[in-house]
Amino acid sequence: MMIFFIIAGWITMARLLQKSIRPMDWLLRNSGTLQTCSNILEKSCNLHTDLRPQQQLVIRVMEKHELEEKTKIITQMVNDEGWNQCWNWVKFLFTTVPNKCYLAEINSKLIGCAASFDTGIDIPTQYIGYIVFKPEYRNKNYYTTLSRYVNNHINKEHNIIGNVINRLIPFYEEKENLKKTSLYLTAYAGTLKHSAFNDDEANSNIKVVPISEALMSNVFQYDAAIYTASRSKYLNTWFNCGFTTTYVAIDEEGLVLGYTTLYEVEHSYRISPLYANGLHVAKKLLAKVALTIKDEKVMLYGPHNNLVKLANQHGMKELFQFTRMYSKQDIPIPLEKSVYSISGVVQFI
Repeated sequence: MMIFFIIAGWITMARLLQKSIRPMDWLLRNSGTLQTCSNILEKSCNLHTDLRPQQQLVIRVMEKHELEEKTKIITQMVNDEGWNQCWNWVKFLFTTVPNKCYLAEINSKLIGCAASFDTGIDIPTQYIGYIVFKPEYRNKNYYTTLSRYVNNHINKEHNIIGNVINRLIPFYEEKENLKKTSLYLTAYAGTLKHSAFNDDEANSNIKVVPISEALMSNVFQYDAAIYTASRSKYLNTWFNCGFTTTYVAIDEEGLVLGYTTLYEVEHSYRISPLYANGLHVAKKLLAKVALTIKDEKVMLYGPHNNLVKLANQHGMKELFQFTRMYSKQDIPIPLEKSVYSISGVVQFI
């Protein structure tokens, strides 16, 4: 009888080896308890939950001549993770904002990327973003490897900031020594109907007009007060890139009270940014956006406390939540009256 059990054990192990399945893999596939634990881990953080060894990962910086080809693949990866972007925007971002794009490859095949962007503010600060992978390479330790590689190649004297999905905060606090700020961001999507904006707002003294050369310098100054640094060169390119529409809210004397930029992405539109001197100005700008896109879906995200009332009034759906994190110091932003959807430039504000 003992010989029978020994032979049965050998046969079982031989079958496992023949199928290139290790005992732990077999357990994960056949144990309800372990499967449950694995699922909990997978949902709680987008980190290493697959116990199989990594294939050889090569990380390198994207070169200029690769921009067209690689940004198309990056756009697809971004959209696969639910960000709903367009290739025009991704290409614009990597062309216009000083950056380093780190490509993660296996056998010369692009499987993921991450990027560090120069925010252009007075305090030397790098924004870390676009850490994305193709679906079949997620929930492995590639994410951790790439994130740490990028952090190790950033000037240690620079402040590092990023908008972190709330479920990943414990990882960044413990492993990357980042600190939470009070900037709590929420993404919303839905349909803006022009009829939902009441007549009182339509009859106010605020005018919403398309941006023009005559308004440019005033908009640059208005933006700098919110962004905490001048970015006129970037904005001039953004407003004139060919795939955006920008509206400016002004009073009777022509003073800028806010502005917003709209651009089309896959199956919807993005509002990025929406800056306004109060909710009543933000609503005026959104009414103009609604009239322009004619009941199409839109997506925006920004400070939760500023957006939640506006989003609820228009039946917009909450998509996901972030928190701003930093390595050295927080950046003071006049959120309480100005920011309703953060800027497209590296999602700083």
